Amino acid sequence: MSQIFEDLSRSFHVRCSDVGLDCNCVIFGLNEKKAMDETIIHMFEYHAINPEEMTSEMKSKIKENIHLYRDSVRAQILQEISNVSETLLPVV
Repeated sequence: MSQIFEDLSRSFHVRCSDVGLDCNCVIFGLNEKKAMDETIIHMFEYHAINPEEMTSEMKSKIKENIHLYRDSVRAQILQEISNVSETLLPVV
């Protein structure tokens, strides 16, 4: 496996939409702090939300939506398998 894949599989991410913004961006960081910092920078650059004006509620919302990337991929794969099983079940 490539180093990029290894780094990505151990990285953390935040979906901007999960924080409550109408945005499809996914922000990555190699650890939770980096993901938090990158999300704050994204919110400032793309949504004009000044970091000094962010409430503790906004920061908490970001923090609770930071997920380990490989866990999210695993959950998505399991959901797809479940969807296929439900589709095929009536046929069997």
